[in-house]
Order: sequence, then C-alpha cells, then structure tokens
Amino acid sequence: MPPLLNLPPPPRVEPEDPGLVPPAEILAESVRALTRRLLRLSAVPAAILISLWALLFLMYVLGASPTMWFLAALASLADPSFFRYTFTALGFSTNGLWITALLLPAGATAVSLALLPLAARWIAGLNPRDFLSERAFQQAVSSRVTWVLIAPVILTITLLLLAIAVGAPLQWQSFSPGPLSMLCAAVLAVQGAFVGIRAWMRADRILQIPSADSLERTARIDPDLEKRHRAAAALLAQDRRHLPPNPGTPQARAAARPAGAWRALRLISARALVWVLPAMASIGWAIFAMVDVTQVFSGMLEEDLLQVRGQPLDSWMLLLGIPALLVLAVAVAFAPALAVQLAGTSREGVIDQRPYAQWEHRARVNRWEASAVAWTGGLVAGACIAVVLGHALLTTLVGHSTALLWTGVFVAVLIMAPLLAGAAVHAMRSDLRTVLYGPPGWYMRRETTPALVTPDIGTRTQRGQDPAVRAALRTRLRAQAGDHELELFDLDAAAGEKLWLDESLPGAKDTDVREADVARGILPDFGADDSPFQASPEQDRTSIPDTVRGLQER
Repeated sequence: MPPLLNLPPPPRVEPEDPGLVPPAEILAESVRALTRRLLRLSAVPAAILISLWALLFLMYVLGASPTMWFLAALASLADPSFFRYTFTALGFSTNGLWITALLLPAGATAVSLALLPLAARWIAGLNPRDFLSERAFQQAVSSRVTWVLIAPVILTITLLLLAIAVGAPLQWQSFSPGPLSMLCAAVLAVQGAFVGIRAWMRADRILQIPSADSLERTARIDPDLEKRHRAAAALLAQDRRHLPPNPGTPQARAAARPAGAWRALRLISARALVWVLPAMASIGWAIFAMVDVTQVFSGMLEEDLLQVRGQPLDSWMLLLGIPALLVLAVAVAFAPALAVQLAGTSREGVIDQRPYAQWEHRARVNRWEASAVAWTGGLVAGACIAVVLGHALLTTLVGHSTALLWTGVFVAVLIMAPLLAGAAVHAMRSDLRTVLYGPPGWYMRRETTPALVTPDIGTRTQRGQDPAVRAALRTRLRAQAGDHELELFDLDAAAGEKLWLDESLPGAKDTDVREADVARGILPDFGADDSPFQASPEQDRTSIPDTVRGLQER
C-alpha cells in the first residue's frame, strides 16, 4: 500500500452508553451470574493460593534468621532437643506454629475467594470494542481477576513491612539481611502464583468466548472467506493514533501533562514488574542470604549461637531510599515527554505514519517513533544511575556508608538500570501512542459483536425489556441501510409487547388487550413500530394521526 503522510489529527469517537447496550451485545447474563461462574472456576486458584500462603508462612518463620535455622537443623541431627530449643529462642511456640500453619492458608484463601464479586464488578463494565485487539481485551479480563485474588497477599506483605518499620513486636524485629532475603523470595513466590492464576483464569473460560488464538487461526486458515474477514476484523482494529502527532496539537504536549506522565509511569511500571522485579528479587535474595551467613558466623566468636541475629540495615540507607524512589518515579514518568522533544529532529525521516503491527517495520518507516523510543530508554537508564549514585553519595556524606551499600550500587548500575531501560523501551514500542493520545478506544471501535461484559444493574433479559434500550436499537436499525421491519417486529415481540392479540384472549380486539395489560400494570409502548395503538390506513382521514409515520402517510 502507498505510504500515508501528513495525516490530520484523529477525531475522537462518541463514547457508547453502557446503559443502552442491547442484550445481543452483552456477554454475561448478570454480575451475579458472572460471580457464580468465577466461583466454579476457583478450585485451581484456591489450590495455588493455599500453597502460596503456606510457603509465605514458612518463609516468615525462616526469615527470623535463615542461617540459624540451617545450623539448628544440622545440630538437631545429634541432639533433637536443640531444634525445639531454637523455636523458643527465636520467639516461636510449637503449638502456635502448627495452629497458624493449619488455619492461615485456608482462612486467607477464603478471604481471596470472598473478593470474587469485586472482580466480577471490575470486569463488568469493560467494552471489548474499546480495546485495539481481542488479545488485549482478554488479557485485561484475566489480569483484573488475578489482581483481585492476589490482593490480600500483597496487602499482608505491605502491612508486615509497615509493622517492622514502626517496631511492632514480631519475630522480624528489623530490616536485617535474614528477613530481607526471605522477602525477596516471597516476591518471587507471589509472582509465580500470579502467573499460575492468570493462566487458569483465562477470559475465554470466564466469559465462554473463543480464545484469541482460535480467533487468529480462524482469520488465517478458515475456508470460509467471509468468516475469515469477520475474524480478522474482530482480532485487530486499525489504530488511528498516528505518530508523530501534528505540531501544535494537544497530543504533541500530552506527555508533559499530569495525565500523560501518569500513563507513562503506569505502563513502564507494568513492564518493570516483568523485566526488573524478578531479576532484582533473585539477586537480592542471594546478596542478603550471603550477608546473613557472614554476620551470623562472625557473631559466633563472641555470642551464643542461639542469640546471634543479623544486624539491621542502616536506618539512613532506608530513610534516604524512600525519597530516592520517588525521584526515580517522577523521572520515569516524564522521560517520554523529554524523549518526544529530543526526537523532533527525526521528523523528516518519517516515510509512513501507518501503525504497522511489527515493530521492525514501524521503526524502518517511522524514524521519529524509533528515536523517541530509544531516547526514552536512555533517559530512564540515566535517571536510574543518577538517582542510585546520588543516594549513595548522600548516605556517605552522613557517615553511614557500608559495603552492602556499594554492593547495591554496583548491582543497580550494571543490572537494574539496563533492565529498567529495556522495560521502558518495550513499553513505549507498544504504548507510546497511549501516552500521547490516550486509550485507543477514544479514537476507534473494534468490529466485534460484544459491547459489554455484563449489565451493571439488572440482568441481560431485563435489559431487553427496557424501553430506552429498545428505542436506541430501533434508532440504530432505522439508520442502517436495508429493510429492518421484521427485526423491529421481533424487537417488540421479544420484549413481551402485545401487538394484536393475547394468548389468554384468542381473537381479542386491541382495546381488550390494552385493558387487560393495564389491569396487570403493563403500560404499552406507544412509540413502537407496528403497535396496535398507531393509526391505521383505514382510519377516517379527518382523525388526528397518532404517529409521525401516520402523518407522513397522509
């Protein structure tokens, strides 16, 4: 196809009112029915959550002093009482451990399952047509359900860290290397559980729709050509948000505004959860575990083995780390805004503004987009290195520099900064348009039948009886080309309208039907096409027409 250049700003489409979506375009009957479906699928997530909570409890016990537990296990081979004595020395009781180990996983999993109605509410208002692809829609459904199920775990870990910070009487008395090593291991366990739950709670299972993979196979190899075209249109829509944005338009400066910066931070952080967090948690577990071993064995020369605890991290390191993270977050949020300005010199290298699906093709024909993405990665890496070095310098100036601090600086500069830059690059390759323009649903509607997951109020059947919904669908049918009289007739008949006779009154006149309906509290829809309460052609020409159609027929 010929290249597209000098495109005008894409117009925004009118948002669809979710309250007027007809029943045929709604996936689930109701929020309650969707909740029941989630509960039927919750056996596998429940097993994963029970295993996760049991593993986290074990990590909490071992985190009091991992090296001491290891040494106690070795010593108990010669004297079993030594292991029981270690329980008491570290502040645990045998009965309390067994009771907690039995009740905590089951109770915490029950709390997660009790939140499934919130998950159903969260995905109920999703409009599949607002997503650029079917895969993106199904991933959004699966991720939202998984986040709700895993939220109690994340909240518990956060509260534990706050309790340690305020000095609560816990077995984890401080942020020493032992608890921090188990915290890194817990992060990896939570991420593994998240991946497992999301793989099971797929959107095609929850909503009983074809998966994105099956839809892609249909679009590629189905023998029916028309079916292939429909599947291809439902699989991926045309992105109308071209790059670079036109100079002087709001989109050209959107990345520097709070909404655009927040979108950039959210998108890059989501990729960092995949790129940065697993690697840093693995490295952190290894470093803190080695530091814990070193501290425990060095303390064995002066103290009793059972009283040896890892020394807490320096408080200045933690206090200065919080503002350093905030500064890094602000720098990451505004990195795309600066990258867009720095990429301005590459605007002449754009030979096609069409948003191709493959990044290699887009980077070859749109040098501006490739330059903006590369600048974003470089700026994020530079900001990460600058913040880490600034934090280390301030900690050194206040006289609290340690070997562990400079080990962390070494790891951050050589490993975390490149990984964070890679996360930013991959986020901007797919979502730079979202940062500058906003969600794709603001500018297009994907050609797919569903327009709503489930009604927010009532059921899908009740939605079909809503006069406002029927009026909106009637208006839509009239605006389309072709004869839709039978569809209009079916629309009113499906809603229970008595068009010219009543089943309980065979051969009854319109007046009898109307009186019977009114007696039962059912009011007629006087605006419905082919309604018996409209004026008929056989009426007296001097009578006043009841409808616009009757007036037009005069």
